[in-house]
Amino acid sequence: MLLSRYNLRNVNTDKVVLPNDALFELPEKVLQFGTGVLLRGLPDYFIDKANRHGIFNGRIVVVKSTSRGDSA
Repeated sequence: MLLSRYNLRNVNTDKVVLPNDALFELPEKVLQFGTGVLLRGLPDYFIDKANRHGIFNGRIVVVKSTSRGDSA
């Protein structure tokens, strides 16, 4: 399953904190090259945390930089 705002309602929320719908309306402020675990685990985590506290208020656009790997 590809993660998108439209299929989030199918995710089991027992172990996952889903984003607020308002987060999908934030402006795109970060251009991230690469979909690796390190990128998604560190900078993306802190941006999400800042958004949840109303500090950053922006989204990340991910550019897949190699033919291998996926963010899904």
